[in-house]
Amino acid sequence: MILNSQLALCVNFLYSTFFKFMSDQLCSQFFFSYYMATTMHYSVTISVLVHMSAVFHVVALSLIRFFSLAQLSSVNSNVPWFTWQKSRVAIVVIYVSVIFLCIPLHLTSEVTEVSENEGCAERYPSLRNQVAYQLAYTQSIWLRNVNFWLFYLTAKVVPSIILCLMTCMILDQLKKIQVLSSRFSNVERDKQHSRTTNMILAIMVLFIIVELPQGVLAVLSTISDVKLIYELGDLTELFTLLTSIIIFTLLCSMNGKIRSAFKELACVRSIGRIFSSVCPPSSPVAASTSGHDALLEHNTIIITNCHIDKSENYAVL
Repeated sequence: MILNSQLALCVNFLYSTFFKFMSDQLCSQFFFSYYMATTMHYSVTISVLVHMSAVFHVVALSLIRFFSLAQLSSVNSNVPWFTWQKSRVAIVVIYVSVIFLCIPLHLTSEVTEVSENEGCAERYPSLRNQVAYQLAYTQSIWLRNVNFWLFYLTAKVVPSIILCLMTCMILDQLKKIQVLSSRFSNVERDKQHSRTTNMILAIMVLFIIVELPQGVLAVLSTISDVKLIYELGDLTELFTLLTSIIIFTLLCSMNGKIRSAFKELACVRSIGRIFSSVCPPSSPVAASTSGHDALLEHNTIIITNCHIDKSENYAVL
């Protein structure tokens, strides 16, 4: 779901950029129509909806990861606690909440009719006195303030604070698990859990770095004369898009099927053959010998560090 959200956010950003370029730079009269202005209105709403759903998914992902790590250190560590049914319920709750929160946002903007597009009319005299439709804020100041606080608090400040707390709690839980599994551990399982947890932590930190400053600047703009958030509008959108691309890449790398499909691409296989020809691998005999020595050394360490109960020695072996 996060992959779909990030991909939809990138597509919507490209459409918004294309619309602004065609209407403001090329002054295409087709983009002054009521139909195109309405599509832009829905594009803005969808952009915020997708962005908020991605933030809520990351918060939910951090909570799920924390409770999963806590489950590993409990007595019933082999009993799955997060089922498919719970996953579907969580997804439904996220999207219903996001749609409910985006209703005021959609009502904040409206399509208005103007006598002409002033910027284009100055450059192209033929467009003077040509009716155009543009997006404008509603005249209700109360609705604009409610939407402003609702968006920046629920989509930026509060999720960033939760992610900061969950990051500390996940790191603390990882320390507990390392202490518990210092003697008896499954190396492959530990590597898998560690890789997944590190990816999730990286996603959480990225969201905190990008979203928290925007939320703080937005709150400061309402209680003080600091209006930096408005001057950095395009820059914050660029950072949001860049974050979406990075998170999309990280999530793809976490999926084994996507990694396998990526490795099977013709261009990737060609690059692999080029690297293998430039840097050939070591001989199989040497590799098997070194691997056998490493396996013997690893087994020796396990045997010397484990207390073997004769009545249950098959479990250790």
